[in-house]
Order: sequence, then C-alpha cells, then structure tokens
Amino acid sequence: MAERKAIILCVDDEDTPLTLRKLVLERMGYEVLTANSGEEALRVLAEVRVDLVISDHLMPGMLGAELARRVKTLRPNLPFILLSGVNEIPEDAKYADLFISKVEGPASMCSKIAAVLAQEATMN
Repeated sequence: MAERKAIILCVDDEDTPLTLRKLVLERMGYEVLTANSGEEALRVLAEVRVDLVISDHLMPGMLGAELARRVKTLRPNLPFILLSGVNEIPEDAKYADLFISKVEGPASMCSKIAAVLAQEATMN
C-alpha cells in the first residue's frame, strides 16, 4: 500500500504565486489544495483534513496572521506556515509555527515544509 501523500492547503489572494507554489509542492510529492482568501481557507479546512497550511500574510479581508490565529483555535496541532514578501516577521505572527520570507525561494520553502511535516509525524 502506498504511503498517503501529505495534503497542504496553500492560501494566497494572487493567482500566479498560488499556482507556482502549488506546482512546486506537487513536484515534491504533496497533494495541494488552494484557497484565494482566509474565508475560503476556513471553508476548505471545515471539509478536508489537511496536514499543513501555508498562507501568504498580506491579503485583503483577512491577513495570514489572523487566519493562523483562527486555524489554531480550531485545530491547535495543525502546522501553519506564514509566508510574506516582507522580510520582517509581523507582530501578530505568533500563532504561526514558522515564518518564511518569499525572498528565500522555493527550495528553502520546500525543505522547511518537509521539516515541519517530519516533526509533526514524530509527534503523532
């Protein structure tokens, strides 16, 4: 029996980075779901069991840090990675398990996601 692929929910209000992130993560062997807003991400999380959320921080309606807070209220053990083009960690990012700057690039993002998922696997 094949090992179940980890399911990652990617959240970004911009289609191009969301599509690119999805393609990169699928190449790494993950199943990837997408959402274009914090509200849409919460709807997906209500319906599907995901293993990790990676969200852009600067989005209209609900910032990524607010999404992290709401996700952690619902599912405290669900790993949440906050992604931003700004290199400074937002003050309200404390609910996220990890902060990644977009400047770091896809290889760094993938290795950090793998590390978070591996750590989560050893805890469960």
